[in-house]
Amino acid sequence: MLRALFIVAIIALSSAGTSRADDAGDARMTEDYLRQAQRGDTRAQFYLGVLYAQGVGVSRSDAEAFRWLSSAAERGHAQARLIVGEMYAVGRGTSRSDIDAYKWASAAAASSNPADTQRNAQRILDLLTGRMTGSDVSEAKRLAQSLTPSTSQFATNRPSDGRTDEITTTDRRRGAEYDRLTDAINRNPQDADAYYKRGNILARLKEYDLAANDFGRAIEYGPGNAQAYNNRCFVYVALGRGQMAVTDCNEALRLRPDYADALDSRGLANLMLGRLDPAIADFNDALRLRPKLATSLYGRGIAYTRQGRTSAGNSDMKAATAIDPGVRDELDSYGIR
Repeated sequence: MLRALFIVAIIALSSAGTSRADDAGDARMTEDYLRQAQRGDTRAQFYLGVLYAQGVGVSRSDAEAFRWLSSAAERGHAQARLIVGEMYAVGRGTSRSDIDAYKWASAAAASSNPADTQRNAQRILDLLTGRMTGSDVSEAKRLAQSLTPSTSQFATNRPSDGRTDEITTTDRRRGAEYDRLTDAINRNPQDADAYYKRGNILARLKEYDLAANDFGRAIEYGPGNAQAYNNRCFVYVALGRGQMAVTDCNEALRLRPDYADALDSRGLANLMLGRLDPAIADFNDALRLRPKLATSLYGRGIAYTRQGRTSAGNSDMKAATAIDPGVRDELDSYGIR
């Protein structure tokens, strides 16, 4: 049922603003969208995702469709949020995640969005509710509240001739290296190193959903990359997906047993999940390798405090803050406090 909804949405939305010509015309149209999508035009990102999903003017790629639609969704595009929710629900272009599917569908169902978008989003929510636990639904709703409001404008027009006013500060901050890596991926869609490096840029900019997707592609095309597993573990922590983070860090540590950053990330994930003893063990191992790792010190301090070991906890947190005054705010931003 969800897969059918996805196909209907792609066809209906794309027909509202694109028309088929010949292959050369399709290629020119796609190049036009790509240039403007890279400059931050939200509508262009949406349409480029649709074109990749359909294979119009470009080789069909669910991964690239998901990437561009996710970028538009992050910027509030209502229809992109609907489709991204469906893609997460069926595992198309990304790993299946009911929590993420519910999060994006919930955003698409907002009352400020077009009525058709609301109705389709509600159908997805109803289907997901039947297969999700109550705690998963609550977590998805919490994540949805952190999203920016949707834009109600329906994407019926092609982008302008490049003089766009929709370039956001985040798009400007991505910089030339991001564009270079994107070009490399367009030339070779299986370039694991380019996906990994682009994921790092997105993670630094706190575009965590997009970063997780790029790290996923890096893992798919280079499965022995322990750093890619660890970095996706980290962004999963930042996104509040504790168990998924633990799974990735386990693999990173299988590949590199003495990997301090992965021990630190897994410790934070275990702490997020309330697994205090495993978290403390991970932090101890990380600190054995890197004694001044502030996040492990502060995380262990939180774990000790939750266990009632207040003196030891305060000592660790004080030492961590002396190393990195911003460590408390960093962990607080992940919901770890």
